[in-house]
Amino acid sequence: MKISYTSEPGLDISRMSIRLLSAELHTGSSGELVEQHLTIPGVFIALIGGGGELIRESGGVRLERDHIYACPPESTFGLAAGAGSDLSVVILRFQLRSDNRDPADLEAIRRLYSELDGLRLNPPGHLASFCRKMHEHLASGDRMRSWRAQLDMGELLYQLLNEGKKPARDGAKHDLDRARHYMREHYKEELSIERLASVAGFSPKYFVDVFKKTYGISALDELTQIRMNQAKKLMLRSDRLLRDIAHEVGYADEFYFSRKFKQVVGMPPTAYMKKRGRRVAAYGSTALIGYMLPLGIIPYAAPLHPKWCKYYGDRYGADIPVHMNAYRQNHYKEQNMALLEQAKPELIVTSGGLEEKERARLSAIAPLIELPGDERDWKTNLAALAEALGEQAEQQLWLRRFEEKAALVRQQVQSDSAAGGRGKKVAALKLLKGKLSLFVSSGLHDTLHVELGLELAAGEAGQEFNMPVTARQLAELDADLVLLLVCQESETLASWSALKESTEWMSLPFVRDNRLRLISSEPWREYSPVAISRILDECAELLTGNCP
Repeated sequence: MKISYTSEPGLDISRMSIRLLSAELHTGSSGELVEQHLTIPGVFIALIGGGGELIRESGGVRLERDHIYACPPESTFGLAAGAGSDLSVVILRFQLRSDNRDPADLEAIRRLYSELDGLRLNPPGHLASFCRKMHEHLASGDRMRSWRAQLDMGELLYQLLNEGKKPARDGAKHDLDRARHYMREHYKEELSIERLASVAGFSPKYFVDVFKKTYGISALDELTQIRMNQAKKLMLRSDRLLRDIAHEVGYADEFYFSRKFKQVVGMPPTAYMKKRGRRVAAYGSTALIGYMLPLGIIPYAAPLHPKWCKYYGDRYGADIPVHMNAYRQNHYKEQNMALLEQAKPELIVTSGGLEEKERARLSAIAPLIELPGDERDWKTNLAALAEALGEQAEQQLWLRRFEEKAALVRQQVQSDSAAGGRGKKVAALKLLKGKLSLFVSSGLHDTLHVELGLELAAGEAGQEFNMPVTARQLAELDADLVLLLVCQESETLASWSALKESTEWMSLPFVRDNRLRLISSEPWREYSPVAISRILDECAELLTGNCP
């Protein structure tokens, strides 16, 4: 659909075409609604009802009615409903192309997504109704209505460019955002509820109530989190006295600060500084974090991303001062090495396979500890890292606890099998871009076969295994339980939506008999001690019939 409009400087939109690829309606309640995934085409997201948050690489943003949210191609996002709230959204995936092959046009199109993001369309309710109608047209299967959806997609883009307005900075939400921003800028000062309420323009009582209702946390608790996170960074990045750090983050009394720090973090500041005294960086694979944590080491610098290592980011992000970009597992090498040069770590832990220039540049920053990768089993790699870091005692303690857990899960699985449960033979399938494969990852093999003694449908030699399967092979698959990993990228998710509704899929014996369970890339495709331990936790449910 040709658009006759010029907006972005240097970009002639009259020479562009837009094609709607899919229109998805997602509805759910509290918690994750759409898992973090990589979208290949561009995306528009419109709130239909309820409330929730859009989580992107740059952070989270609360969804508002009548606003469009744009994600450029090759970016990641996820959606979560608010606490105690329902959420309904329409996700439009589309291709936006220029007739010109000029790289400058491609960059201009990418900037256009940024310009469109957050635009408001009037009148109220129009955007939600328009997007829902597009979904209904495309889902109808009627060719004429599908064509109507294509026309509507062009019309939506035209309306956004021609009539869309950046939201005015007013209303309760923006007043609260102003107070939150004020906290981040003035956390060093004495901040009372009265002062924060004044910044927002509310009475203290109303401010307390609406802040907790909007963000799910009290204003003072959020202020405490801001201060403690800043205190952690100061402890790791400087040799300041505890008294000075307390004053730097807004506490006049260092003893009160110490008590508050222990209450929030779980240990006194002195213990935290002693435990985190070494500046050890993880460079490259996010799995390296899963080798360092069992040794009692939280990295000083590490690659983080809401899709590729959400688990580590959610739990340890605030404790890692320097965040490198883990997009597609170290896609931004130059940027990440530049961050390490600024951070000046004492040691850098990295995986094998470094390019010579990369190794030379990293070696100039700090001594390297290179783990050989998946060609050696995780226990051998953990022992090698523990020896290099002098943390053998921590390693042995962690392994002892792991072995105790593995023995308990193994006993549960064997008891369940003897009682006529799921049996001992497991097959794993992977769906990627519409193609199904029988696969075995190193983590899957070491957990299911080595630790739990289960029989695998393939790959028992310990090698990574990936073999495309036909419909006939699926129908004849000999397994008591089938695990399915659906790769989290837009093309695969679209193919999964179609596949799971097909008669052929629903007639497969393992689907019909409820012997299919979904697993996720994280942790099942990661190979590290922490990932193996997490897979073991999931196996306790998957293999004993307790999985909902």
